[in-house]
Amino acid sequence: MRIKLSVSDDSYDEMKRLLEEKGIEVDDDAEYILLQRDKFPGHLSVKDNRGTRKMISVEDIVTIESYGRTIEIHTADGVYTASERLYQLENQLDPEHFLRVSNSVIVAVDRIKEIVPGFHMRFTLKMKNAEKVDVTRNYYKKFKEFIGF
Repeated sequence: MRIKLSVSDDSYDEMKRLLEEKGIEVDDDAEYILLQRDKFPGHLSVKDNRGTRKMISVEDIVTIESYGRTIEIHTADGVYTASERLYQLENQLDPEHFLRVSNSVIVAVDRIKEIVPGFHMRFTLKMKNAEKVDVTRNYYKKFKEFIGF
């Protein structure tokens, strides 16, 4: 059996060792994910534009966008792809720091540079990496409550 670990950085090595002792392979491409309750990973396993697997710090994430089955993670350094679905990544990330703003986008709240109100219950977010992201009507109220408007 193969399992992907999504645990805090301080637990990762110990969990990996324990699973491997039980004959369970830890693999970032595994179908099953082991999540640690009330802890959030400090790093995510992603692929760069050459398909090379690497770990990025969640602190470097600006936005996460879904394009069908393709998930792109945008950082100040570049764009990476993830194998998880958007809802899976949303559940893995700390809700104090990451917020879903549409059906296809999650933003790092501390990477928002400017909030521009729009018409018809919308906001446009200008991110620190110069991206622009729309908060859609379905997420408008949740976003307003989160930022205290």
